[in-house]
Amino acid sequence: MSWSVPLGRIFDTEVRAHWSWIIILAFIAVIFSTDLSAQGSSPAGWNLAWAWGTSIVTALLVFVSVVVHELAHVAVARRNGMRTPAVVIQLIGGAFAMEIQPKNPGEEFRVAVAGSALSFLLMLFFGGVTLLLAAGPVDMNSAPLALQALQFVTFILALFNGFLGGVNLLPGYPLDGARVAHAIAWRKTGSEVAATAIAVRLGRYMGLLLVATGVFVVFYGDATAGLSLGVAGWLIAGSSKVLDRRAQLRNLVTGLRVADAEDPDPARIPPQLTLDVFAGEYLAERMGTAALVERGSELLGLIGTAQIRRVPRRAWPNTHTEQVMVPIGSVPCAARDSDLWTALEVLERTGLDAMLVSGSEDGPVLMTRRAAAQMVREKVEGQQRELVAGRQLKKGRFRGR
Repeated sequence: MSWSVPLGRIFDTEVRAHWSWIIILAFIAVIFSTDLSAQGSSPAGWNLAWAWGTSIVTALLVFVSVVVHELAHVAVARRNGMRTPAVVIQLIGGAFAMEIQPKNPGEEFRVAVAGSALSFLLMLFFGGVTLLLAAGPVDMNSAPLALQALQFVTFILALFNGFLGGVNLLPGYPLDGARVAHAIAWRKTGSEVAATAIAVRLGRYMGLLLVATGVFVVFYGDATAGLSLGVAGWLIAGSSKVLDRRAQLRNLVTGLRVADAEDPDPARIPPQLTLDVFAGEYLAERMGTAALVERGSELLGLIGTAQIRRVPRRAWPNTHTEQVMVPIGSVPCAARDSDLWTALEVLERTGLDAMLVSGSEDGPVLMTRRAAAQMVREKVEGQQRELVAGRQLKKGRFRGR
């Protein structure tokens, strides 16, 4: 969230814009204004003010088109009982599409296609306006600049929304098409795990195909377009690899509960403790965990590695834990018997190192990332020992023959 700017709340969801939009909008405005200024010799004459004004409006409406695309996902998810705390507006592949937790393939499919469906509707609308202006009684080459500007804006928006809707349907994460493929595979196989594996493979193949196409275009076409395709393919293939690792991790924690990753004796520190002492005496031996901040018997908040990383090391001796802690009212809480994977997803979204566990009779208890990681490590080591033992047993039987 630190790389995004809040825009407001819509459908009970915080809408944020990724910082890269500053560069994207500036680039769009400069390219279009340069192109329109070059048409100054036309009968109506594009002066600098009209060229820049039209370009800026076009760039802003391009951004609005992406916002509307993402909000379509949010609205359909809300109708199906799903919630997401925030959506980050990016050019392609909003973070929201990765965070939804559908209960069945139908819900996932409806949410995934909502964005592109609305983008295609916008393409038809703006394309229709563009055609009406072109077929009207006024010759657009000699029409007033206001009409020329309107036709230019609607034409660009029709093209962009078609591009946005089409590209997002490609079957590679983080694009919406990956969720569409996942929903279809889920419906066919009846297994969400198998569907994830299929969607990951499709994303990897799509990424490699785009990279190969990009290389071909570089040598036999336009170098800029080829490089763009190659970078897009590389990003899609990389995202699929990350998702594959995520799926493997999810398989490892399947069936585990929050109680399995508890830290029954979390550190308790006073609010006036400085960060250098906290890091040296508490986190040195408990790296990756968190501590409860208490004043007497009053529980004030939570502090961990994520909080002290935000403070420059030189400021640690003069910064107290109460200045950077997360207030206890903002710390998420989970029941002891709730699903561990769901709790880990909450920690991932919030960026915290731990969460409170309800239902304990021994006072505040934390579920920490460190405890979960340790448990996963032990489970992997156990599986490896079983695998080695099985191989040795097979070898013994073979030699006995």
